[in-house]
Amino acid sequence: MRIFLLILTSIIWGSTFFIIKETVTTVNEYYIVFVRTFIAAVSMLVFILFKDKKTLLNYKTLLRGMVLGALLATTYISQTIGLKYTSSGHSAFITSAGVIIVPILLFLFFKRVLKLQEVIILFIVMMGLYLLTYDRETILNIGDLITLITAFSLAWHLILSGKYVKTSEVLALIGYQFLFAAIFSLLLYLSTQPVSFALSTTETIALAYLGFIGTLFCYFVSVWAQKQVDTVTVALIFTLEPVFAALFAWLFASETLNLKEITGGILILGGIVAFQLLSSRKNSLKKAMYIKHTE
Repeated sequence: MRIFLLILTSIIWGSTFFIIKETVTTVNEYYIVFVRTFIAAVSMLVFILFKDKKTLLNYKTLLRGMVLGALLATTYISQTIGLKYTSSGHSAFITSAGVIIVPILLFLFFKRVLKLQEVIILFIVMMGLYLLTYDRETILNIGDLITLITAFSLAWHLILSGKYVKTSEVLALIGYQFLFAAIFSLLLYLSTQPVSFALSTTETIALAYLGFIGTLFCYFVSVWAQKQVDTVTVALIFTLEPVFAALFAWLFASETLNLKEITGGILILGGIVAFQLLSSRKNSLKKAMYIKHTE
C-alpha cells in the first residue's frame, strides 16, 4: 500500500509541472505559491490542533519551520517562474538534479569529503544537464537558469530538513514550513504586484489541485511512508517524477523532447538512481559495521 501511494505521489508531482505552466500564464507566480502552501498549511495545522496541539508550542520547531518555509517558497517560486520560459520536461529533470547537488553543498559547507563514485556521478549528471539545456542558438534558456535556483534550494531543503527531523516534531515542522512559505510568498505578491485575488473556475480548480493534492497529500504520504519504507527506496521511486512530468507534458501540453534532450534526461535520471544506490550501499555497510562492533 505504501509503495503504491509513493508511486502515486510521483505521478501527482509529475502532473503539477504542466498544470503550473498552464496556470502561470494567467495567474501571478507568487499568488500560485501562496495559495498552494496556504491550503496545505491550514489543513495541516488544523489536523495537528486536533491530534496534538502541544507540538506547535515548541519555539525551536517554529524557527526551523521558518527556515524550511523560506527554502520551500524559494523552490516553488523559482520553479514556477522558470516554467514561464522553459518546458515542463526541462523543469522536472533540472529540479530532480537537486538530489545530486546535496553532496556538493555538504563538501563546500560541511567539509564532507566527496568520494570518487560521487564525483563520477556528478560529472554524469552535469553532462545530462548540459545536453538537456544547451542550445546553439540560445546558449542557455533563461527558464533553465532560473530552475537551477530551484535545484539548489531543494538541495538545501533536503540537507536541513534531514537534520531538523531528527530532533523536531515532524508534523509540526511540516505545518510551520507550509505556513511560512505561504507568508513569504504572500509578502512578495503584495509588495511586487497589483493585488487581485480573483480567479476563474479553471484557475481555482488548478490551485486547489496544487494545494490539496500536489502539496498537502504528497508531503503527508512521503512522511508517513518513510515510517516503514526505507529512505533510499522512497528516493528511487521519486526519480520517476520527471519521467511522469515529461509524459504528462507530451499528452496534455503537446511538449516534446528531442533526442539530445532525452539523452540528457536519461543521464540525469541514471545519475540520481546511481547516487541513491550508492547511498543505500554506504548505509548498509555502516549498519553492518555497527552490528559487528556491538556483537
